[in-house]
Amino acid sequence: MALHYLSGVELLRRADEAKARALYADVIEALEQHCTDVSVDWPGNELTITVPLTDDGEQYVAISGRTSLDWHSDRSELGGWRAQHIDNTHGTAKVIYNTTTGEGEPPGDLSLEPLAEEVGAYVNGWRDAR
Repeated sequence: MALHYLSGVELLRRADEAKARALYADVIEALEQHCTDVSVDWPGNELTITVPLTDDGEQYVAISGRTSLDWHSDRSELGGWRAQHIDNTHGTAKVIYNTTTGEGEPPGDLSLEPLAEEVGAYVNGWRDAR
């Protein structure tokens, strides 16, 4: 029987991912109705929902709020949703959906269905074009 060692950092990351998936289960579920491989990631200290476009992870769609997804269920500070196609191969980012508003302004549209439909159409169209 082989033992698999998990570092403290890895255990915390798994616990954080489970918490993130629970807090944003409705967002993930809405996205999964339109595309596959929905996950969560932490670029820096910000939580981002991601949809990979390539197997090597160099291109993906990143979904966040105004600046990041917070660790609580009050989404008013998100200020809307923003989805970007991140292309690390060429160092570019293209906004494909954005309902965010500026700091101090009322939150933008946080509806999930328009976000999921737009991201799903983009992801599926991009994959079909390859």
